Amino acid sequence: MIFVNKSKRNQIIFLVISATQMISSGFSQEQDQAIYLTLQSSVHRALRDNNQIQLSGYGLNKAQWDKYQAWSQLLPTVQFSTRYMHIDDQTLAERDFRLYLPPELSEQIPQTVFQESYYSAIDVSVPLFNGAVLNGIRIANANKIAADKMNESAINTTLFQVISSYLNVLKTQELLRLQENFANLTKLNFEKAQRQKSAGRFSKNEVLFWEIDYQKQQSALTSAESNLRTTKSILTNLLDLDIDTKIEVEYTIPNTIMDESDKIDQMSNDEILNMINLNESDLIMANAALATGRSQKQISKLLYKNTQASFLPSVNFGYTYAWRENSTLKLDDYSPETYLINLSIPLFTSFQNLSKTRSAYFEYQQNVENYEDQLNNIQFVLSETVNKIINLKTQRRLSQMNVIYSENNYRIIEQQKDNGVISNLDFINTKLDLQNSELADINNQYDFISAIVELYYLLGKLDKIVDIN
Repeated sequence: MIFVNKSKRNQIIFLVISATQMISSGFSQEQDQAIYLTLQSSVHRALRDNNQIQLSGYGLNKAQWDKYQAWSQLLPTVQFSTRYMHIDDQTLAERDFRLYLPPELSEQIPQTVFQESYYSAIDVSVPLFNGAVLNGIRIANANKIAADKMNESAINTTLFQVISSYLNVLKTQELLRLQENFANLTKLNFEKAQRQKSAGRFSKNEVLFWEIDYQKQQSALTSAESNLRTTKSILTNLLDLDIDTKIEVEYTIPNTIMDESDKIDQMSNDEILNMINLNESDLIMANAALATGRSQKQISKLLYKNTQASFLPSVNFGYTYAWRENSTLKLDDYSPETYLINLSIPLFTSFQNLSKTRSAYFEYQQNVENYEDQLNNIQFVLSETVNKIINLKTQRRLSQMNVIYSENNYRIIEQQKDNGVISNLDFINTKLDLQNSELADINNQYDFISAIVELYYLLGKLDKIVDIN
């Protein structure tokens, strides 16, 4: 047994505790370290990790292999089969008539029944004509095109959500900074009012007036902090990050977005309206979601035609190369060959084919109406988005002027308040006017930019804002 004195034992315990604290502290710092995100890095992370994009990518791969599988139905199939069979003594006696012949005769007749027997064969089958198989190839090709468009639509939709969420984080950050400034200002005014009361210049009611204003600003500040946490959570979810992951983003709108917003801002209203002046074909090329809808309509039409193929005959060619059944696995020298052409014509199927055809027809009509509705909705949304951009362009300029006016007015009222010319109520109203004008300016600025992002998403032009390669 090894004995350690008390002081030495205390040193060892201290070193172990210190090492444990250092390890846990380092782990905690690593956990608390925030991930810094730019708009472009957020897009790249979404393209790599987002579940919806991954899901659509798997769907695209599936459609490609479904296409290969459809074409393989036209190719011949070759199978090798072998069979082992054992029959009981009574069945053998009933089948093998050689047992009832004299030995000299039974030896002259080849044995055809065995108690243990093996049979081997190679079977080749080739479809010569099958309407369902031919239509299946067309359907598989259409499904591949639809999967391409669905994948493109999933990418565009996810990127639109990421860009919008990123802008929402920037917006809430800016609103939070504004709210913090006003909260700090209100706190200073409240503390000043308390000092004035202590000096006998303010009544209790006047101090209460400033305290209420301070509490209102604190409540608004808490709400802004909560909104920022919510917007960051939405962004982390889109990027497939853990919900408790801390993220930090830029404090300014990316230059690529600002450049596009400046271009739109310099355009006339007619030029902005002309951006959505597209015919159906151009709109389908621009909007992947609409192209997906049209592909689904075409697929349903092919499925409808495929049910009509059940009324057509089918022709198949078969070839069999076999080895005669005997009592060993060894292949003998007698190998019969069989050729077969099978013609199948459906004459009456108890109206099964007819009911399937009519069901597919009405499903096709449903998809036609659904596509027309989708086309109308996208055209409506485009029109609403453009109108929103035109309205916000004017409102943004007005709100910028209101901020300048409110700032000048606030400075004048602040000086008058210090000189005791105006009441506290007038001063707070002026401060609230400045706060509201700045809030309106921030909202108009981000709403204008978000509307442009939505327009580019609907027109398939998100690559003007971010690099999606």
